[in-house]
Amino acid sequence: MSYKRPSQRQPCTLRPLSAELSPLHRSDGSASLKCGNTHIMAAVHGPIAPRVPNRERYDRGVVSVAFSKGLLMMANSAVSGGVGSDSVAGQGASGETHANNFLTGMTPLPVPLPSGGGATERELEYFVRDALSSCILLERYPRCVIQVVIQIVQADGGALGTSLNCAVLALMDAGVAMRGVPVASTCIVINNLFDEKIACEKMDFDGANESASKEVIWLDPTAEEESGEGHAVVVLVTDAAALSKNSSAEKLNSEEERIITSFTYGSSLSLSGLLASVASTEQSSAAMLAFMRLALEQKVQREAQTLWA
Repeated sequence: MSYKRPSQRQPCTLRPLSAELSPLHRSDGSASLKCGNTHIMAAVHGPIAPRVPNRERYDRGVVSVAFSKGLLMMANSAVSGGVGSDSVAGQGASGETHANNFLTGMTPLPVPLPSGGGATERELEYFVRDALSSCILLERYPRCVIQVVIQIVQADGGALGTSLNCAVLALMDAGVAMRGVPVASTCIVINNLFDEKIACEKMDFDGANESASKEVIWLDPTAEEESGEGHAVVVLVTDAAALSKNSSAEKLNSEEERIITSFTYGSSLSLSGLLASVASTEQSSAAMLAFMRLALEQKVQREAQTLWA
């Protein structure tokens, strides 16, 4: 049984990516990341001394993550196209937010963006914070806090994973020391089960039916694909730097070390579906790591030309 994606993409095809480093000038590091129609901005402040003394740790730093506003989701699925700089600047002003939402056909929604996710905004902040803390050399910043502020300008699927990737770019822009590069990949796991009558007819007496247990994986889903029923959405965070260093013979031994954390919601997810999602996200993690490297190289080259011009 085959499933056609509403976005008319292949199951393993990613949406177009675009990024900009240092779009904000009042922060130590910032980044803007677009994945299709999903647009995220992140700013990093620090390492700085915490305002609340109880939050500091004498032997390591602390990471703080906050979403500045609620999500903005497409009010009409027929609306297409990215968000320009003018619309981003307009949504930044609190007095013109509702007017711009009406003009762009978007409505504010609470976190998380998919209906039925079941997670609060605080839980999603903890998810991003734990993923970033595992890859930052916090022992180099004792008694300091690293504040990460995430602004979801436009959400059209994969907003949580794109938010984490944008935060990683902002940390790189701020020069924060990291032991790895956490990369989030979002996918949909569909249980490719036959109709009950057809499955019973084709099933052997031993109960073995390999074709009825296969899963279909859709990488980088849109909001329309995430809102469907009968599937599970998996946000898998892996250490892409460790994946690029390991050879094919060492991948099996380092499988558990690569996976940092995961976030799932939707329908029930089987073990085979989870393993299939892990195998499918390796390619997307490598592609995102190469894109991050390209974005950093372009920034360094641009700054070098401006410095010595």
